[in-house]
Amino acid sequence: MIAVAGKSVAYVSVDIDTVDSHLAGYGIVRPACDRVYRAGVPRLLELLDRLGIRATLFVIARDAEAQAGLWREASALGHEIASHSLTHPLPFASLPRSDLDRELRDSRERLEQVVGEPVLGFRAPGWDVSAGTLEAVVRAGYRYDASLVPSPVFMASPVLRFVLSLGAARGLGLRRALRGAFGKRTPHLTGPGRALVEFPAAVSPVMRLPFTHTLWYLAPASACRRTFRRIHRSGVPLSYTFHAVDLLGLEEDGVDRRMSRHPGMRWPLRPKLRLLEDVLREIVSRYQVTTYAKSLNGGAVTSWRADQA
Repeated sequence: MIAVAGKSVAYVSVDIDTVDSHLAGYGIVRPACDRVYRAGVPRLLELLDRLGIRATLFVIARDAEAQAGLWREASALGHEIASHSLTHPLPFASLPRSDLDRELRDSRERLEQVVGEPVLGFRAPGWDVSAGTLEAVVRAGYRYDASLVPSPVFMASPVLRFVLSLGAARGLGLRRALRGAFGKRTPHLTGPGRALVEFPAAVSPVMRLPFTHTLWYLAPASACRRTFRRIHRSGVPLSYTFHAVDLLGLEEDGVDRRMSRHPGMRWPLRPKLRLLEDVLREIVSRYQVTTYAKSLNGGAVTSWRADQA
């Protein structure tokens, strides 16, 4: 088991998607918006610091220089800065090779220039990866990927996005989602020459229900707690993910009202922040929380037997 001080390891990661990138996923084009940087990320850093959590922040590098102060502050606080692509294009895995290489290479280089630290990890926009994507991730010099959701439930995501966009959003590759649906639940080597470490998103044993923060908006709280307990009892590392917009209020922060279709955006800000804090406190109480980079550099990633994965 991967364990520190008697506890299993947990990774808390945050996708720093802007409002315009979320809306683009629903087929809505609007100018670049910095609302998440001005309101969401400062709340995020304050919350994480208060709970003593060092998280991995997956950042869209398009705004790296404009938000340099923010990412340097986050890095100085001990958070890992990782890549969430250059411009967050969707569907990501369908990009031509030259565009894919540029999104991966340029995002890593720009983020490294801003924070002055190596950028080791990548998460694909929309969790949309293929074998070709992983080859490009290796070419671009990353050491790990965190884009796999090993759950058949995730196959409904392209359909849900299509419905919420009223048919405007392009599909994110149902076949690709199917190939990853029954992948390993634990960190493992992947990609060409097994050169990458894959950190899959948390899913429950047997039923493989994805345990990301979005689940709390879509399912009863009792089902979410039950899923969390089952994952904890299974002893596998927990990779828990949420979005920076989970710290924005539609009304309170004057967010584009078309974001109301996004899970959780109809919630008032105060209970939404309270929910996030409660979940993170529970994770801290049961796990040793670290970043993906520290896990790699500390040699904490181990091989798991097939019956554990």
